[in-house]
Amino acid sequence: MRHMDRLLPGFLPLNQIAFAVLDLRRAEAWWREGLGFLPAGGTRALFRGPVSGRIQKLPGSASTCWCLLGRNDWCQLELFQYEKPVSKPMPADYRPSDLGYSRCGVWVADLDAALACLARLGSEPLAPPAGVPGQRRACVRNPDGVYVELMEEDPLPAQNARGRQDCPVAIRSATLSTPDMHASVDFLVRGLGMREVSRQLHEDAHEALWGLAGARCERRVFADGSGGPTMLLELVQYRDPPGRPFPAGYRLCDQRILNVCFGDPQGSAGVMALYRQALAAGAQHNCAPLNLGIAGCVYVSDPLGFSWEFMWATP
Repeated sequence: MRHMDRLLPGFLPLNQIAFAVLDLRRAEAWWREGLGFLPAGGTRALFRGPVSGRIQKLPGSASTCWCLLGRNDWCQLELFQYEKPVSKPMPADYRPSDLGYSRCGVWVADLDAALACLARLGSEPLAPPAGVPGQRRACVRNPDGVYVELMEEDPLPAQNARGRQDCPVAIRSATLSTPDMHASVDFLVRGLGMREVSRQLHEDAHEALWGLAGARCERRVFADGSGGPTMLLELVQYRDPPGRPFPAGYRLCDQRILNVCFGDPQGSAGVMALYRQALAAGAQHNCAPLNLGIAGCVYVSDPLGFSWEFMWATP
């Protein structure tokens, strides 16, 4: 992990996208073999028993977690396979306009090579790549049905000169479909210390990439307050088709993107400051923050019920 400048309280890097998957080996191979992400280990011991169940609000849960790294420093993908409770599969009629974390985006060094690798793994683009050479984009669904956008032009080019230069992929965005843009913006700014950026990630024409040609929606893009974001968060409120709520009985372990995380590489102080800030803005915690000394975390739900994680881990 590279050195990071001292972070101000309440301003932490957005550093993780977490997924609930049905087949951990298949999911990990898709990201690693298809896109070039690097394996970063995992654990069974930390995610079983009463403590982990309280953190994720899943009493009695047991899961195995593996992680993957892209070019970004201090940024990862986190894959959970749950033994109990068993994850419910994503609904067959799931659309990327449905509420919750609906898409993620990655920059790839070679779009054609990435699409060829993914095709060998059974993931074809949902529509022909859009854009001129050097700025093309495509969208595929991974083995767990998550919409993954591949971007040839890096939306955060200043970050591309950093990190693991031998890695051909970088995590760049997560998209949250919200039923109330005003409420979500308020929480991102007041509760999470995020700032809106002027550059948009998408235009109306891009909706066709994930099967929503002609969709009408409002989009706003946010960066964390750390000063050098490696990942962007896009809020979208769909008017047509309207975002459908979580299925009845949805749990955090059910197949999809479950949340995103803000992480502090310098200890727990920044996380505790952001945690208090989020609670003051109306968030509810699943339980008190877990502190293991060298690492710890807490999950909260915002006023609309969307999950967020705050974590720390010392170098």
